[in-house]
Amino acid sequence: MAKNVNQLIEPQEPEQEVKEPKPEKRQRFLGKVILDVLGGDFLAYDWARRQINYVFFLAALALLYIANSYYAEDMSRSIDDTNREIKELHYEYISSKSELMHQTKQSEIAKKLEKTGLKESVEPVKKLIRVKEDTK
Repeated sequence: MAKNVNQLIEPQEPEQEVKEPKPEKRQRFLGKVILDVLGGDFLAYDWARRQINYVFFLAALALLYIANSYYAEDMSRSIDDTNREIKELHYEYISSKSELMHQTKQSEIAKKLEKTGLKESVEPVKKLIRVKEDTK
């Protein structure tokens, strides 16, 4: 005995042919456009003559954009060079200041003046007080 199994049978639709665009026609059109552009024939068309001002405007904008990017790169390099120079000058300032602080110490000055015959005073400083007299 065969088993009775419920099976879903889908109605089959007749297959329709899918029409694809002919690649040859498209290739011929693109080939014609490319040949027109390379040969300069597209300039003879009326729509191209009407759009020539717009094309020149876009070309001018492209040149300005390129010039602006070169200018920005140049400014960026200049800023980097200036920052590097500032750092070097700051380091030079710090080292010069440190050297000056070392040379102006009392002991260093005393060593330098010892060769000339001047000696450091060992007595403390005395304060002189002047008394004002009343003049009448």
